[in-house]
Amino acid sequence: MRSVRQVLAILALVAAMTVISGPSAFAAWPKTLNALKDCGTFPTPPVCIITESTLKILQGAAVTYTAIVFSADHLTSPVTLRATDSRESTATGQCTFYFAGPTKGNGHCEYWSGTGRLAGFSATILVGTTDTVQSDGVGFVNSLTGTYSFDRDDDDQD
Repeated sequence: MRSVRQVLAILALVAAMTVISGPSAFAAWPKTLNALKDCGTFPTPPVCIITESTLKILQGAAVTYTAIVFSADHLTSPVTLRATDSRESTATGQCTFYFAGPTKGNGHCEYWSGTGRLAGFSATILVGTTDTVQSDGVGFVNSLTGTYSFDRDDDDQD
């Protein structure tokens, strides 16, 4: 009889912990991100604007390349993403983009920290090209496809 009570007590404890920790676990699960960015006259200035995004806070955000290093076929740079929300939320990351060679027009970005509404933000994004012409009429709009998550409880960003 005593072991039945112990088992029931353990089951009740496990159920309570699941309810308490559930939202945090769900908030961190990766979600799909699809977006478009227009880099206009890049690299002067070294800024791209996210024109469409499935993650609302990224719509209109500016991605600034802060220390570009050019190689023969690609560039790499730390980046700062600045959202247009009232809290001036930011995210920090690193991007690589191939402008020549067999992977021309493709790249990869990683974000690992944020502030404001982007606090706890992390993302892994593949960069590609589209058939859409950039606002300056020179290049093409880039597609952004990947996953993101927020390492926090109040994931109300999508």
